[in-house]
Formats: sequence, C-alpha cells, structure tokens
Amino acid sequence: MENGFMQFELAPFLQKGLEKMQITTPTQIQSEAIPKILEGNNVVGRSKTGSGKTLAYLLPLLTKMDENNKELQGMVLAPTHELAMQIYRVMEELVAETNFQIDVFIGSANVKRQLEKLKKQKPQIIVGTPGRILELAQQKKLKIHQCKMVVVDEADRMLQERETRQSFVEISKRMDKETNYMFFSATIPGSLLDDIETLIRGTVTLVSSDEKLETEKVEHAFLKCEDRERIDVARRLVHSLKIKRGIIFVNHLDKVAETTEKFLFKGMKAAALSSDSDKHQRAKVLQQLQTGEIEVIVASDVAARGLDVDDVTHIINLHPPVDADAYVHRAGRTGRMGKKGVVITLVTHKEFFIIDKFQKKLGLKMTEKELAFGKVSDK
Repeated sequence: MENGFMQFELAPFLQKGLEKMQITTPTQIQSEAIPKILEGNNVVGRSKTGSGKTLAYLLPLLTKMDENNKELQGMVLAPTHELAMQIYRVMEELVAETNFQIDVFIGSANVKRQLEKLKKQKPQIIVGTPGRILELAQQKKLKIHQCKMVVVDEADRMLQERETRQSFVEISKRMDKETNYMFFSATIPGSLLDDIETLIRGTVTLVSSDEKLETEKVEHAFLKCEDRERIDVARRLVHSLKIKRGIIFVNHLDKVAETTEKFLFKGMKAAALSSDSDKHQRAKVLQQLQTGEIEVIVASDVAARGLDVDDVTHIINLHPPVDADAYVHRAGRTGRMGKKGVVITLVTHKEFFIIDKFQKKLGLKMTEKELAFGKVSDK
C-alpha cells in the first residue's frame, strides 16, 4: 500500500515510525501544514480535535532536527499537563529507533528531579508547560534561545489565559529572530492572528483543515425547552439515553456548579470541570470518567480544551455554543476515530434561529427530538 507521507520528504526514521503506528494516509491538516512548515514558514493551523494535528507539527519538526547536534533545537508548548504528556508519548514513539534525546517538563513534576536529570542528560527536543520551561530557562538550566523551532498547541487557550500567556511572552523574548513558530488550535479567532504576529514579530501563514464536521457517524440533534427547564431536561436525557460517558457543556461558569449539584442531588454520577479546576482535579475527573465511576462531566468551553477522553458517546449542550467554531469544538469530543456519537443542543424558542445558522454554516442536518414518558424520539 502506497504510503501517502512519502510526498513530504520526511526523515526516513519517521516513515518507519508511521508504519509501526499503522498510519499511511495524511489527514487534511497534515497535508496542508507539513509542506508549509518544511518550507520554513511560521504557520498557524486550525484543526479540530482528533484530526491529527499532533503529527501535523511533530513530523516536520522532527525532520528538521539534527540528531548529531547535541544542543536544544526544538520545543513544544502545551497549556495543560495532560496534553503535554500526550504529545511527549507520541514523540517518544516516533523517535524510538533514533538517538534523539527528548524530555518533558511539566509544572506538576518535581523540579529537583528535573534539574538532576538535566545535569546528566541534555535534551535536544523538549515538550512542556510554559511556566515550568520558563522557570528552567530562568535558572539557566535550559538554553531555550538555541531552539530553531517552537510549537504552541491549543494556541487560543495558551494566549487567552493570563498565566500561560505571560510565560509564553517571556519565552518568545528569549528566541532568536530566525526561530520558526507553529501555532495549532481548534479555533482561530481573527484577533488571534494579529496577536500572534505581534508576539513573534513576524508574519504567519494560516492553514486549515476543512471545518465540516465528521457527520457520517455523529448524529446532530436539538430539543426545544424552556430556559428554566434546561438542567432538568439534560438530566432526563442522561437518564433516558442511559449515557455512560457524556459531557454536558454550559456557557457560564456559575452554571457548572449549579448543574453538577442538581445532578448529584438526583443521585446521578457527575463531576464538574471548569477553568478553575486545577490539574489534580482535572486528572481525577478524567480518570473517574474512564473507569465509569462517573457518567457525565459538566464542563465549560475553556475547561474542555485539551480534554482527551476516548469513547465519549454523547454531548449535551445545555445552552447553544457561542458560534459555529465553538460547536465544532464541542462536537469534536465525540465520534472520534470513526466511532458513533450524538450531539444534542437544548434551545428555547428564542434561540431556535441559532440551529438554523449552525446547519447552514456547517452543512449539517440537525434532527429535532422530543422527550416524553422517559423516551427520546424524533419529532
């Protein structure tokens, strides 16, 4: 079978790594981004979760690294510890047959242990959270100014949250003028492009995967209800659809706690995830969902960034998302890797026009559902 990655002139060890992973065909974002990055452009890539963006930047990054140069050459920044670890594991798999030294630096790990490790072994490529990488650079333990390439994953989140943004600004000040940047994110608001160009003092090329959703395996639906009934309707949906792994999205932070409390009061297995959740809470909630200890996560949009849970079967939007991009982001949490999924959006009579808007913009057919006598059916 012809390997579609041959066209990119990637380093030979990557071809072997991809074969081992049984990946033969590039996704759209990979086809768009890899050639642009290899040409030396600063790239901003828009691509929904689950579309292969990690390989879209790791393959060109690793191709451009020099195994014999023992200096630090490449860096991948991620806003959450879970995401940094996921990226690191993919990179580990890709460089398994090489002598590349790679390492991961996240805020939750013991800094003393990291410093000990750095004394013994200098990495050529690093992955990590911006706060910890900056801390090690300030202590002169990581010479980040040597980096030829810098990747920022979940870029919108990284640059919108004060702490990670400040760390990134400090990191970018240490970079050489010649450094190449890659920013990847599921949503790229227009203002973000200007912001990025200002920060890196350079121009960027925007690449994008097709924003159409994977619709074959995912059912998109809506259900009309009164504003005050939203939480109760969502609870009844979870019950009647026997949801064992679902995410309830809310638009307002205060609704995260309220919804979770009402669910728990009715004896449901639920847990909250908001932008206030620290990394330990996040890890615990994800673990509980994976093991079946809880059946639904109640989350805000910001909290769900970098949330990687396999086999989520249902997404319930307690409120319609703010725009089509946000809908794509939420819906992308289910139906991954060709599995089935259902997205149900609750709307009041006044919000009905939003459904129409999403259908047109995203080329979707959204089915109207009704909930009666404990059964969900098409209206």
